[in-house]
Amino acid sequence: MDKIKDKSVCIVLPTYNGGKYLAKQLDSILEQTWPNCSVYIRDDGSTDETVEIAQWYCRSNSSIHLIQDSIGNLGCPNSFYEIIKRVPEYDYYAFADQDDIWKKDKIEITFNKMKQAEERYGRDFPLLVHGDVEVIDENGNINADSMFEMSHINADSKLPQILIQNHVTGCTMMCNKKLIAGISEYASSEYIIMHDYLAALYASVFGKIEVIKKPLLSYRQYSGNSVGAKNNNNPVYLLKRLANGRKSYKEAMETSRNQVKFFVEIYREELAAEKYCKEYELMSGYASLGSRAKLYRIMFYKKNHIWKNGTIRKIMQVIWG
Repeated sequence: MDKIKDKSVCIVLPTYNGGKYLAKQLDSILEQTWPNCSVYIRDDGSTDETVEIAQWYCRSNSSIHLIQDSIGNLGCPNSFYEIIKRVPEYDYYAFADQDDIWKKDKIEITFNKMKQAEERYGRDFPLLVHGDVEVIDENGNINADSMFEMSHINADSKLPQILIQNHVTGCTMMCNKKLIAGISEYASSEYIIMHDYLAALYASVFGKIEVIKKPLLSYRQYSGNSVGAKNNNNPVYLLKRLANGRKSYKEAMETSRNQVKFFVEIYREELAAEKYCKEYELMSGYASLGSRAKLYRIMFYKKNHIWKNGTIRKIMQVIWG
């Protein structure tokens, strides 16, 4: 791959039927105060005007590139992976959703935080920087000033909490190339819930996660996006979760455990190092909880401080988890 000069940022942007909002997102990226960015778009089989919009921006600005292939619809995590493996090597990678609007200084703030982390831990160290978002509706009206507050997210969560609940919002994320090299091969696996979840797990075990506790973008919340901001204490949301019942909850917990089991398997050699013995024991124990009795699971959660956010969610975890 071509070597891009230091301090460059690759913005990874998969699209799918995003024609209604894509132009606003690309405009917000082009208006960034940090100038040294390149955008790589891969469309996942849109049937609207998404590709035409992307092509127009490519013709209008040399920093925007459209990756075209005949692979077809892959879904969000796989589409991210396809972009990563096709672009030149960059020092830093930022991830974008097609329907958000970035604050003008998003990249600059995130990049500066990344450089501070590199000064503290070194460049040859897996690093992930992420931040908060404000939540808007499909018309751009603000529903919440902070998703951290709205969803009761502990932004400083460590590995025990990340095992059971990802707190990293992918569209705010910047990773250095050391982290990307560690996860890109596996991000498309059927066992990985989302690419940002894998990145958070990897960074929490082998690297560091740095948090920016201010909104970096306007996150558009509507029926069409694949992952949404949720108020975990909202009675309507909780009633829906309860109505879905035990089967749905246990399936979600099993998916979480399978992801961690897969993580332990693919990184077994690295985890065998003495300095990762605690992480290996914790993750292996969590991955095996499906075959354990309820009392054992509860005691494991308690001993290792593995709890979901919010009182009601903790109760559901005890009852069904």
